Amino acid sequence: MVSIADKNNGGVSFSLAEVEKLLPKVEKMVLKLQVLDMAIEMLESVELEIDEENRGQVQYMIKFNKEFHKLCYKYYHLAEKLELQGVVLQDIDGGVVDFPYIYRGKKVMLCWRSGEEKVGHWHEIEECYEGRKKIVDLDLR
Repeated sequence: MVSIADKNNGGVSFSLAEVEKLLPKVEKMVLKLQVLDMAIEMLESVELEIDEENRGQVQYMIKFNKEFHKLCYKYYHLAEKLELQGVVLQDIDGGVVDFPYIYRGKKVMLCWRSGEEKVGHWHEIEECYEGRKKIVDLDLR
């Protein structure tokens, strides 16, 4: 793992070079999470009424529920994998992730959104995507 433990708060922080190296992998993971999220939402929207006396319908419901839970497991397993790397998943629909970064002794977040070529923004810990600023405002090199 390319992250560096931040001894001040027990968390993880990244350098810009580490983020840029990790970004292609993170992008693939975020895209997979988005697909899984859409599939789960579709299955959640299905309302099935079955006759509990009909074995075929009961078996269909069991298979349906099994697939739903399998997709949920894959989603949360992948989300946990991302978080364990130190990457903060902010918004799955928008594909927004943050990378903790220490700037002049203060923890901030380098912010990336799916579709962006590279990390070009940052924001304070308390702020979200809407409060992000261009990375040129920070002296990261």
